[in-house]
Amino acid sequence: MGNVIPWSQIHPSIKTEEPFVAVVIVDPQREICISEMVEFELEALANPDMAAPELIAAAQSAAAKVASGYRTRRKQTPSPVSSAPIPTVPARRSQNPSGLRVLNGGRR
Repeated sequence: MGNVIPWSQIHPSIKTEEPFVAVVIVDPQREICISEMVEFELEALANPDMAAPELIAAAQSAAAKVASGYRTRRKQTPSPVSSAPIPTVPARRSQNPSGLRVLNGGRR
């Protein structure tokens, strides 16, 4: 794989020689970046039956820590000035009885 970059070049604080899963959240306004690394045992990768559950557990753990940190940081950071707030309840209740807003398509 010719596109492997040492972690130390991406972020100098990463000094581990063990495998790890990292989760990073960068918000759209680039105001907050939260990351978390969860290490796991190298031996777990040798056995395919153990590797998948270990990787999933590490990713879930990292994601939970990142989500918690992101929510905390969002509460501390003042939100950027925006136009009118987006309502969470549709104008006509009969279209969506659950009260949740459904978005069509992605952001362009």
